[in-house]
Amino acid sequence: MSNAWDRAYDNRAAVTDAEDWLAAWEHDADAFRAQLGENQPAERTYGVDAREVFDLFEPDGDAAGTLIFVHGGYWRALSRELNHQFAAGALARNWRVAFIEYPLCPDVTLESLADAVIAGIHAVAGEVDGPLVLAGHSAGGHLVTHAVTAHSGLLASARRRIRRVISISGLHDLRPIVATTDINGTLGLSEHRATVASPALQSPNLDGDLICVVGGDELPELKRQTYLLANIWTGLGVTARAVELAGEHHFSVLEGLRSPATALTRWATPSD
Repeated sequence: MSNAWDRAYDNRAAVTDAEDWLAAWEHDADAFRAQLGENQPAERTYGVDAREVFDLFEPDGDAAGTLIFVHGGYWRALSRELNHQFAAGALARNWRVAFIEYPLCPDVTLESLADAVIAGIHAVAGEVDGPLVLAGHSAGGHLVTHAVTAHSGLLASARRRIRRVISISGLHDLRPIVATTDINGTLGLSEHRATVASPALQSPNLDGDLICVVGGDELPELKRQTYLLANIWTGLGVTARAVELAGEHHFSVLEGLRSPATALTRWATPSD
């Protein structure tokens, strides 16, 4: 039985055609890969779990850097393949794009899931040269911001290459999730574990900057979570800002990544 906190975080209920959006993502991702022909992304393994893999898309020219993208799904659903089409804008700006997959709850704990993403970042960093940008959507926004907290275990060799972190509709304080019956029925978080896993409640270790992005038509809790992290980490010395994209909801907010001309893609592929 759902409660008020479930409704506060129910992104699919907040978008009336959410299932159509997810179906369109699958169709568009298939079409994007088909367009590549023989230039399919290289799949790499970074761990022993079947989901501990990442896909690496290379641009036509020399890569200026690597955008590492982590998908959403409340740590319990979806997959990297649904987001492949969102590599288009970065590739057009001569950035390679890596999509990290990870094991899902409840097959693993949230802590193990987060560690897997960090292992994936290490693996990508070991494969490529140049600057890195971390970006994630929804739960992925939590995972990329967690990765640059001081206690995450991210190696200095990867950390010092991170130019920017972009959390898109991210979750940064997980304590309200503990009060949900639906999401936390899968995660099984205690308040203590949620606190330790919350980027907004931990110290950052990030030389690059942070951009927290949210759609103007998203749930109030997603907006609050967005401004919360930018506000707190600014006070801890990080160059951070929060941005609302007018007219965008929880799924459409990613659409800008398809084009090289949008602000979202330019943020994800810095040229200076």
